[in-house]
Amino acid sequence: MEGLRFLGYARNDMKNGGGVGMGYNGRALSMGGSTLASQDGGDSFIGRVGEVTEGDSAVFAAQCYGLYEAPPLGALVRAGEPAIYGVTLRVWTEPLDPSRPVLARGQAAESVEEVYRENPQLERLLTTRLEALIVGYEEDGVTRQGLPPWPPRIHCFVYGCGPEEGARFMERLDFLRLLLNSGSPLAEEVTAACLRRAAGMAADRVGFLRRAGRALAAELAGDAARLGAIMRRVTG
Repeated sequence: MEGLRFLGYARNDMKNGGGVGMGYNGRALSMGGSTLASQDGGDSFIGRVGEVTEGDSAVFAAQCYGLYEAPPLGALVRAGEPAIYGVTLRVWTEPLDPSRPVLARGQAAESVEEVYRENPQLERLLTTRLEALIVGYEEDGVTRQGLPPWPPRIHCFVYGCGPEEGARFMERLDFLRLLLNSGSPLAEEVTAACLRRAAGMAADRVGFLRRAGRALAAELAGDAARLGAIMRRVTG
C-alpha cells in the first residue's frame, strides 16, 4: 500500500524532498480567525483525532480531522473497537488533491501565520495524516502487546491516549521489541520519543525510566552504542 511504505520512505512527498507535503512544524497556526492547537506534546491531542484510511497487520494510517492536529511522534494512539494500539511513526501534511502541488505563497508575508490568514482556503486544500506502528490490541477484555489477528477497519476512529490509558498499556514494555525491530529508519527516534512522553505522564517518572532502561538493555544486549543513543534521547 502506497501510504504505508515507511520502511523505504517511498511516499512521493519523501522522494521529492518535501515538495508535496508541508511537514509537521510543531507550531500553532492562525487560520482565518481560528487557531490550531500547539504541537508541543503534553495532553493537547488526547481524544478523537481522526479516522483510519489505510491499514495492514503491522501499520495503519489515519487522516486527522484538523490541519496540523495529530498526536506527536512517539504518541500512543488507539483505533477501533476492540482497541488496536499503535505508536505514531510519522506525521505529514499534504494536499488533499495530489494533482495540485503546494506552491510558495509567502514572499511578501512577514510570518507563516500571515500566509494562512491571507490564504484561508489552505485549510480546505491541505490535510494532516499520521502513520502508526501497531504495538498491541484488546482481546476478550484483555490488553495484549503484539500484533492483532486483523488490522483496524477503514474509517474506524483514532484516539490519542491519555495518561491513565497510557500508564495501563505501559505496565509492560514488551512492545519495545516491535518498535526497535520495525525496520523504520526512525526506529530509535520513535522509541525514544515514546518513552520520553510516557515518562512525562508517569506518576513515578524516575521509576518508569529505570524500568524502561532495563527493558531496553534486555532488548539491545550486545549493542551498547544503540542503547546509549536511545537513553540519551530519552533522558536528555
